[in-house]
Amino acid sequence: MSTATGIALLTLIAQVESAGQTRVLLLDDCPAGLEGFYAPSLNRIGLCSNNHSSDVALTSTLLHEAVHRLQHCRQPALADQLDAAHSVQALEEEARELQGWGNQAPNAAADWLRRQLKEQCMDHPKNSGRL
Repeated sequence: MSTATGIALLTLIAQVESAGQTRVLLLDDCPAGLEGFYAPSLNRIGLCSNNHSSDVALTSTLLHEAVHRLQHCRQPALADQLDAAHSVQALEEEARELQGWGNQAPNAAADWLRRQLKEQCMDHPKNSGRL
């Protein structure tokens, strides 16, 4: 991992934590195939560093999972709706869209996400969950 990339990833993690009022955990013991997750009941994003080959890949997963945090801020009752397959598909499509944008223009995608998290999560204390 290069210092510049490491710093960029850590900076993005700090920005997502602050703007999204959530906690991002770097985990090194995830099951094979799991790249990351958002746990709305705990207000946590987990990034599975043991299942990524680079900080670029971790950044891509962070963008994806942070969209799920944003979706939860937009609709706090979202966690109760996650059992409907069509709801999950729509949520995943939005997350994959930002992830794809992040692969093409990571700084622009991260800036957009940061602004959205700040507007949707920070300005609404009811959405802040537990840090």
